[in-house]
Amino acid sequence: MTWTEEENERLVALVRAGEDLDAVADGVQRSSTSVVARLRRMLPLEHRSCPNDRVVIALRGHLRDPGYDWQANMLLTPPPRPIVRSPEIVRTGLAGLPDDDLVGVAHSVLLDDRSATAALRARLIDEVGKRGLARQVTRAHETYLTTLREPVGIGDVREWVDRWSIAIGLTEDRYTYGWSGGPW
Repeated sequence: MTWTEEENERLVALVRAGEDLDAVADGVQRSSTSVVARLRRMLPLEHRSCPNDRVVIALRGHLRDPGYDWQANMLLTPPPRPIVRSPEIVRTGLAGLPDDDLVGVAHSVLLDDRSATAALRARLIDEVGKRGLARQVTRAHETYLTTLREPVGIGDVREWVDRWSIAIGLTEDRYTYGWSGGPW
């Protein structure tokens, strides 16, 4: 419901008379929330952020000055609030890698014992386990071994993949992410 000039004048008179918020709200037959919002608009822009329980007191202080123009202050519009966008979460390290990249990096690093520290290997295995990507890493290794089968003399690719996955720690004992009957 729109405020009338008469209601605005009554508000100002009640505040000048020293009434508290509840008495002012009763005097204009509005809710205290509505009254606080209206009184806040009568304050100078720089005082509009005062706490709700201080609005009546703040306006009363301004109204003591006979030259205070509450009507002019009501016409002032505060500047728009700044648009605040929450920062984009940027993940770094292994957690920041998409699944496909993690599978490729994990396979490459775990393929060669000399290429990584034990801590990096453990973190890779842990991240692969957390995301449930052990099957994809072992499939990558199987694909890799298939390309080497003849030159290296690998007979049973599946047996080599089993041995490799157990050797690097992708076993059911270490990760129980829904595996049944083995690491894949």
